Amino acid sequence: MRIGIFVVTPGRQGGGPETYEIQLIRALARIDHENQYFIYCTVPEAVNAIGVDKKNFTFRVLRPRLRWISIPLVLPLLLLKDRVDFYHATMVPAPWSPRPLILTILCSSNWTHPEFYEKSVVWRLNKLLDRGLQQAKKVLCISKFLVEEVHQTAGVPYGSMSVSYMGVGPEFSPRDKEASKRLVEVKYSICAPYFLFIGQQQERKNVFRVIEAYAQFRQMAGDGPDLPRLVIVGREPSMNDPIFDTIQSNNVGDHTTRILYVPFAEVPELYCGADALLFPSLWEGFGLPIIESMACGTPVITSTATCLPEIAGDAALVVNPESAEEIAQAILRLHLEPELRSRLVREGFTRARIFSWEACAVATLEAYKGMVSNAQAAR
Repeated sequence: MRIGIFVVTPGRQGGGPETYEIQLIRALARIDHENQYFIYCTVPEAVNAIGVDKKNFTFRVLRPRLRWISIPLVLPLLLLKDRVDFYHATMVPAPWSPRPLILTILCSSNWTHPEFYEKSVVWRLNKLLDRGLQQAKKVLCISKFLVEEVHQTAGVPYGSMSVSYMGVGPEFSPRDKEASKRLVEVKYSICAPYFLFIGQQQERKNVFRVIEAYAQFRQMAGDGPDLPRLVIVGREPSMNDPIFDTIQSNNVGDHTTRILYVPFAEVPELYCGADALLFPSLWEGFGLPIIESMACGTPVITSTATCLPEIAGDAALVVNPESAEEIAQAILRLHLEPELRSRLVREGFTRARIFSWEACAVATLEAYKGMVSNAQAAR
């Protein structure tokens, strides 16, 4: 097969979508030595970010860097030039495609919760994805929840979709907890125990309720000086942003640390050093931090929303994400009950092993083979 893969986020610090695109290509490179791959990138930094150097992988950087020119015009021409059998759009497709399309859906909140986005962003995104779903011969979803969402909101038949779960890499593994805490102290000046929130600073991530719940937890626990801090990893701290205002209004400014950006190689240390991951999100397509944290041996608090119970299973505390009090009670339980922490750590290890990038690549490769088989049957 001659396979095209169009990626958008590598080299852009794109969070979970970037992790998916990079790790999927790396895993395909590990398991597939026969098929020819053409990777189409929007920026030259993507080539180094992906880091694959194999004879059956060719990288194409779209020119010019103006995406409104390169994606609708240059990408289709390259697909024809490289004579790909089909191409896989892992985020958004070109507005039109001269070759059969397989499309990954990482999120459906753009349809169900447009209020999470700027109006101009969600309009463009919906236009591209709606058109992509009309063209796609196969749709991959990263959770069973998303399969149902795409069927209900976009009318895509179940038979045209399959699940390809995201994975967790070997870099997310148990480490010496004290060593991780020392590294976090040196790198980020965090010398106390801490609860970790990590994710894009968006309303759907529920960061405001996490702050409120943390304030309530401190009150419940007696507000002593030895209580764990709250560490929020995300957007650059600002004196006039709503997250800063929420921290100040809840009187936890002296107990909260915000970090602009953590290099991928240091994320496992942050997980390992934390007392718990706080991830009671309002909307997720998969919830990658859950299994990353579990793989590092750190207990997780997540929510009843969307796919999160599907991914967490019984290996996390699951709460109503719209109740700051319920989130606070879960934090307090983890703080006070060592047996509960130990059980969640054990079950988390088992749960995380279910998800791997190799399994994601195998499921994706099966979809690729199906594309070729269906094309041959149609002749």
